Amino acid sequence: MSLTRINQNISSLNAQRNLEINSERIGQSIERLSSGLRINRGADDPAGLVMSELLRAQVSGLDVAQQNASQGVNLIKTAEGALDEISGMLRQMRDLAVAAASDSNLNADARAALQSQVESALTTIDKVATNTKYAGRALLDGSAGTNVNIIDNATVGTQGLTTLGTQDDGYISIQVNTAAEKATSSSDTSGAAGDGTGAVSGTGSIDLSTGGDALSLYINSVKVQDGAGDLVIDVTTTWNDVVTAINTTAALDGQVTAAMTGGELVISSDAYGSDQHISVEYSGTATAVTDLLDSGGEVYFEADYGVDTLADVAFGGNALDGGSDVTFNAGSGLTIAHATYGSITLTEAAATATGDYADALYGQQGQLSFQVGYGAGETASTSIPSVKTADLGTTDLLSNIDISTVDGAESALTVVDEAVSQVSTLRGALGAFQVNELEAQARSLAISRENLAASESDIRDTDFGREMAEFTTAQVLVQSGVAFLAQANSLPQQVLQLIRG
Repeated sequence: MSLTRINQNISSLNAQRNLEINSERIGQSIERLSSGLRINRGADDPAGLVMSELLRAQVSGLDVAQQNASQGVNLIKTAEGALDEISGMLRQMRDLAVAAASDSNLNADARAALQSQVESALTTIDKVATNTKYAGRALLDGSAGTNVNIIDNATVGTQGLTTLGTQDDGYISIQVNTAAEKATSSSDTSGAAGDGTGAVSGTGSIDLSTGGDALSLYINSVKVQDGAGDLVIDVTTTWNDVVTAINTTAALDGQVTAAMTGGELVISSDAYGSDQHISVEYSGTATAVTDLLDSGGEVYFEADYGVDTLADVAFGGNALDGGSDVTFNAGSGLTIAHATYGSITLTEAAATATGDYADALYGQQGQLSFQVGYGAGETASTSIPSVKTADLGTTDLLSNIDISTVDGAESALTVVDEAVSQVSTLRGALGAFQVNELEAQARSLAISRENLAASESDIRDTDFGREMAEFTTAQVLVQSGVAFLAQANSLPQQVLQLIRG
């Protein structure tokens, strides 16, 4: 490099370049030291960033999985505490049965008093089974985790089965025995024959031809109106006029619908079921009226109720009922329901005609699933069957025991022992699930979380010892770069000595 040229100061350019590099180094060190992170953006370490983000997601998922396991333990403890109370009630019932079985110590009145205590205990057990909940979810009535899937969407619209009770897992079939109906009323007059364009009067069995003859129409005590106000059926009115007036009367919107069907005026409720009611009343004067409504004869008023669908539902079956059908008759309209099992809402096509629908749903009873890992499918599951009195017992149901006689007390001992065994077995199963799956999994998750966090820290966190050394080096180089840049900038001034001579 020649020192006698002044257009390009190469020494200054070199000093500037190195100063810029070292300034960048010191800025990066300051960022790492102030943030505590070695990787603050993808450019710092692209591969390291990818691995770090994957580990971060895994660590976060493990944190939530640990919480799930802990909450699962609390849920199991809640259920087990209630089962302990039920076990105590069963022991009391057994003691009462033992006392009632002794004919030498008790008379009929005393046994009746003991039976009253048994009935009180049965009621308490059912209340505990129904009211034991965790975060709003019932645990002991058989509904905990019940999983029912609709297989035949053409038959089942929605389902609200809360429990399978004593029924087995498997396919669920439906046999519709009573079809749902709307509340309806029909004209049944020859005057209504045709497409509805014919006049109400003048033909057939309704004659409004005499001057002053006119009828008004009330549906559900609401007077039907047309565009001019109250509907007046006279010699100029057609059946289509009546249909339009009914369907446009605001007070009837959502309640009834009118249509010409098979040459008749048919008025029906908008919904199905026994809670649907329709009343049709003609009021006024007509020269001749016969079969005005489908009740027949000269009538001006008719009422009708809808019909609920009723069905038998076939579950997998069990040892007590042999898989016999369960009649769902507590529903309304298109919905069939049962006090124990819940409800199923059928489609209109299925509910409005009798028929058999095999394998319409698939149900699994009492499955509680806990996500105890960060990945899909890493779950722990257990089942909690119903412990209601109607679901305990093998030779007979606990709810049926009667110790008011010696024979009844003897039989009750066997049934209560069976119930004690069922509840104790359930408590043991829940305890094993808590200890061997949830608590063990929680400990394993804690270890995994610790190791993954360490790996993520190695990749992403700042090593302060190393970074301080880097910062110090860069700081010294920046300071020296500034000093020598000043020296390089003064070098061209030496050319002046040559000019002065």
